Amino acid sequence: MKILLVCTEKLPVPCVRGGAIQTYIDGILPHLSREHEITVFSVTDPDLPDREVRDGIRYERFPSGDSKKYYKAVAKFVAEERFDWVIFYNRPKYLPLVAAAAPETRFLLSMHNEMFFPHKIKPKVAQRCLERVEGVVTVSKFIADGIDHLFPGYKHKLNPVYAGVDLERFQPKWASGAVERRATLLAEHGLEGRKVVLYVGRLSEKKGPDRLISAFTQVLEQHPSAVLLLVGSKWYGSNDENKYVNEIKKQAESLGDSVRFTNFIFPDKIQDYFLLGDIFVCSSQWEEPLARVHYEAMATGLSIITTVRGGNPEVIIPGKNGLLVKEYQNPDAFAAHINYLLSKPEIAQDMGRNGRHLSETYYGWSRVASDILKIIDNKVPELVPSHTRTFLTN
Repeated sequence: MKILLVCTEKLPVPCVRGGAIQTYIDGILPHLSREHEITVFSVTDPDLPDREVRDGIRYERFPSGDSKKYYKAVAKFVAEERFDWVIFYNRPKYLPLVAAAAPETRFLLSMHNEMFFPHKIKPKVAQRCLERVEGVVTVSKFIADGIDHLFPGYKHKLNPVYAGVDLERFQPKWASGAVERRATLLAEHGLEGRKVVLYVGRLSEKKGPDRLISAFTQVLEQHPSAVLLLVGSKWYGSNDENKYVNEIKKQAESLGDSVRFTNFIFPDKIQDYFLLGDIFVCSSQWEEPLARVHYEAMATGLSIITTVRGGNPEVIIPGKNGLLVKEYQNPDAFAAHINYLLSKPEIAQDMGRNGRHLSETYYGWSRVASDILKIIDNKVPELVPSHTRTFLTN
């Protein structure tokens, strides 16, 4: 089959600037392209040609900056070339525009955020979109349930498919090569002998790093050697700072080198920063669709602390591969969970091993691609967490 993947208009594919959707597309491409002719449409980037063929995959790129112009360019592209399927990422608002240019092509919508709210899309356009597509892939049950609540009658088209992780690139901490690499990295970052509490994500209020900084005073009372390592910046590919970033850096000053900021890390280096961690914390304050970093932390063998927000808890089995923070706005709740895992390293290690086992069993990119192809073949993939509880309780 000829399949076109239409990425959003914000960041390019391959994910040279980062981005959850771009990483997702990169992850499934090698598996989709084994049996199908794949083209990817995304935005241009100074480090990428406007068009190229790489590893047998064709890439077409159009300048960003104007969303409507971008999707008009997509429409022109699909009108000129016949595709069997178009997988359209996270922009239901523009799908009818593109689909009108390719009436014989079948469309699959891939949803990674809550884009069906009235302030994001007009209800009539949303219904046209849902009528036109063969199915909707969502990154979590939370996202699927949200669409079903707003537009009942389309549940048969909704398919939660959990994302994945590159199991080769994100090695568990105990793997032979990873042990040596981790020791080198800890020395390079001056973290030898320190207990590293890892945060990876954008520095934004809805991600909640300020809560972790507030919590860390209590953590240091029990664990003076602890370090909060905040990996990320305000926005992908940039170290520009806004008011919020300035505020949290000022907030952290009183804690000295116990709170450290890395600034933006390029995607091909991020696995090294996961290796630095002893435990991983996701402090999301918003209704997160389901943050990709959970899969990367599990693959690295890190115990996870995450908030009961949006889809995040769907991949956590409390006490098995992580802990859930219900009082997500309360720094004391984060401090209690962090102190518990730092005080119980054997439990934290067991959680990390369970997480890696889960990753190897359920969260490889090959499974994600397989599920998408099942939907294209009119088959329904099984939702992973219904198996994980049995898997880890036996």
